[in-house]
Amino acid sequence: MLDKVLNAKSVAIIGASKNKTKRGYQAIKTLLADGFEGEIYPVNPKEDMILGLHCYKDITDIEGSVDLALITTPARTIPGILKRCGEKNVAGAVIIAGGFRELGAKGKKLEEDMVNAAKETGVRLIGPNTSGMINLKSNMNLVGIQNAPRGNIALLCQSGNMALTLITEATIRKHEGFTYYIGVGNEADIKFHEYLEFFRNDPDTKSILMYVEGMSEGRKFLQEAYKTSVEKPIILLKSGRSATGRKSAGSHTGSLAGSGEVAKLAYERAGIIVLENSDELFPVAQTLSSQPPIRNNSIAILADGGG
Repeated sequence: MLDKVLNAKSVAIIGASKNKTKRGYQAIKTLLADGFEGEIYPVNPKEDMILGLHCYKDITDIEGSVDLALITTPARTIPGILKRCGEKNVAGAVIIAGGFRELGAKGKKLEEDMVNAAKETGVRLIGPNTSGMINLKSNMNLVGIQNAPRGNIALLCQSGNMALTLITEATIRKHEGFTYYIGVGNEADIKFHEYLEFFRNDPDTKSILMYVEGMSEGRKFLQEAYKTSVEKPIILLKSGRSATGRKSAGSHTGSLAGSGEVAKLAYERAGIIVLENSDELFPVAQTLSSQPPIRNNSIAILADGGG
């Protein structure tokens, strides 16, 4: 169950900082400014107070329960930190750092160590190599994007730049806003199909937007997409359609983008609406989120133009 992770009531910022340029400072500032409804726990052994909040030396020193940890420290520190999170019974962690399998054999080994540590402790992982996540319903903004609009669309994205573009477009053009944004990253632990299942069961999410560079468990994703698309529209923009695009996507997240045409056919058979252009995402998502689920191809189009 991802509910305790994605709907966390308390967040520890591991790597909290007084340096305004650091993610560990910006995350706390954003949570406070946006009015996060839960508890915020800065963690840094070198600090006593950050932005008016008591700073803990270690996550295990926190008296209250911790649902989610935002870990902003370097990749090499992650396995050890996850073991400490496990001692605290933390449900999930957002791993910001890159430097894992997208960099080759050494990074792949480090990612395996990280995943093994997570499995041993029961901590679920978002990322690594992710921009973070946002829960618009509780104002839990672990990305730092300002003024993201609230609405009924869930956004799953493997590119922080694409997510920023889409959220900015929704803000400027007054498109429908979001329930959640998840930066999937390397998909080392929590997989695409698990997010889909969560959004299928979320009553506030009416449609799901996806930008995919590659996924590790395609069969399970397609099985879950088949269930989800019957209830809620899934609109997907696939990266890596060209050879250059596939190489770029793989270097970014360490994922295999695969054959564009084969993947497109599989997605469509699972009920997913596959788009080629990013500027079509919001019009399609907004239209379908306001309509009953489409169960067949019996659709009539009424227009006032002759062209």
